[in-house]
Amino acid sequence: MFFFGFYSYYWICPPAFAAPLTEREELTLSLNQLSQIEASLHRAQQSARTGINERYYFDYPRIHGDITTLRSGIEHYLTPTRAQPRDTAPLVGRYREEKTTP
Repeated sequence: MFFFGFYSYYWICPPAFAAPLTEREELTLSLNQLSQIEASLHRAQQSARTGINERYYFDYPRIHGDITTLRSGIEHYLTPTRAQPRDTAPLVGRYREEKTTP
């Protein structure tokens, strides 16, 4: 009886198998997580009570810089810049020349 109930459950309601995320989706998710981490760090920095005489403190500017570096690296990878067309000489537009006397 248990087996039949178990089998019929999975036959009627098959378990949802999530498809694995692509690299682009994973990196986009990482960007979202970096934004959440940064917001959390801003809140922590505002509530920090580090006295001037304390020996150790959390270096918020450094971690914000590291997050910016991570974000720009991921964004640069996700949106690569394409090679720009070369700058060519402008077209003249006048092709008729008058022959000078020899």
